[in-house]
Amino acid sequence: MRLQLDHAAPGAANARCRVSMVLVALAALVCAWQLAEMHAERAELSQQLEQTQLAAKPASATAIIQPQALSGAQKAEIKQANSVLDELGRPWPGLLNRLEQVAQPEIALLAIRPDAAKGKLRLKGEARDVAALLAYLKRLEAVPEMRDVVLDEHEMMEKPQDGGMANFIRFGITASWGAA
Repeated sequence: MRLQLDHAAPGAANARCRVSMVLVALAALVCAWQLAEMHAERAELSQQLEQTQLAAKPASATAIIQPQALSGAQKAEIKQANSVLDELGRPWPGLLNRLEQVAQPEIALLAIRPDAAKGKLRLKGEARDVAALLAYLKRLEAVPEMRDVVLDEHEMMEKPQDGGMANFIRFGITASWGAA
C-alpha cells in the first residue's frame, strides 16, 4: 500500500511561484523607474542651484564704480563693510571643532574670545594641575591653524570640594589662528 501525504496539487504551487516572481519583477521595474526619475530631478535641481549661485555672485565694486570716484566717507564705509565680511567669513565652526578635538577632561574652558580682525584667539579656563595645563598647551601648538600659542597668565586657586579644598590653575592663553 502506498501513502501519499502531499495534498497540494503540484501545478498550483508552480503557478503561485510564477505569479510571485512576476510581481517581484514588476516591483523592481517600478523601483528602477522611480530611481531614474529621482536622479534626473536631482541633476535638474543641481543645475538650477548652480545657476542661482552664479547669478547671486556680487559684482565687484570696481566694475560698478571706479575707486577714484568714491568719497572718503564711502571708502571708510567700504573698508568697514569689508572688515565685517572678513569677520563673518572666518571659519568659526572649524575653530570650534579644533578646540573640541584638543579638549581634555582635566581642562575646563570658561571663555573663548576670537578677534577675527587680528586673527587672534583668547582662551580662559581652569586646569586641574600644571601637567594637564602643559599637555593642553602642547595639544594647541600641534593644531595646524594655531600659531604663537602663549600662556599669558596663570594663577593657583582653591575651591571647596568633597569636604576639603581642591587646588586648580586658572589660566589665559593667546594664539594666532587662521589658515594653515
